[in-house]
Amino acid sequence: MKDIQDILWSQRTREEFSEWAQRGAVVIVPIGSTEQHGLHLPVSTDTQTAEYVSRRAACLAEDLPVLVTPTIPLGVSPHHMMHPGTISLRVETALHLLRDVCESIVSHGFERILILSGHGGNRDTIGAAALELKHRLGRQIESCCWFDLIPDAMESVREGIGTSIGHSGELETSVMLALSPESVRHDRLQTVRGVSDDPSIATAAKGQAILAAAANAVVELVRRLAATPGREIVGVATVTKE
Repeated sequence: MKDIQDILWSQRTREEFSEWAQRGAVVIVPIGSTEQHGLHLPVSTDTQTAEYVSRRAACLAEDLPVLVTPTIPLGVSPHHMMHPGTISLRVETALHLLRDVCESIVSHGFERILILSGHGGNRDTIGAAALELKHRLGRQIESCCWFDLIPDAMESVREGIGTSIGHSGELETSVMLALSPESVRHDRLQTVRGVSDDPSIATAAKGQAILAAAANAVVELVRRLAATPGREIVGVATVTKE
């Protein structure tokens, strides 16, 4: 497995990027949010998970050149603004931010970008950004939320009710117990307003299984992206009769 320093965009020097671009590197752009996560998880939860899964996947992809940019810590979170600590971007702000980031990456010769979110509220925005940029820039640009890639893995460890990763409930709390146990307020594991399901049944073991599955799923996505022609964008095919 690659060392973490080997995959970080921020650790490269200016003369190194052209070589990475020439090798057809995939660039992962992690994006999270700064929003309430109940009484027991920090507002940086989505940012921490997006960053971890992105970096872990890049390190696991030993045979592929992959770079991970600095994580964008803000997302589209208007539905959490009634709770203190939340900082939300307007959709148009997020779109402009992602455009600027991706255009900068492409300007340095890179042809494959994955926008990877740890916040479900970003899903539509990153999807719109990737679609527009893919066709306007003529590059392979995709997006997803990491947890959307592993529904079966999440269901295999779930004991309570809920769907997908939930919000500050069993599964998301499990992930944070595995990733950053010191940041979890163990005495505040409560199902309060803004928490989707019971966090008290979370375990680090469940979180470890979810994170491992997520990293492996992102590796496969990156592998598929790396195999595509960087500038061959598929649009609507023209059908003719001979």
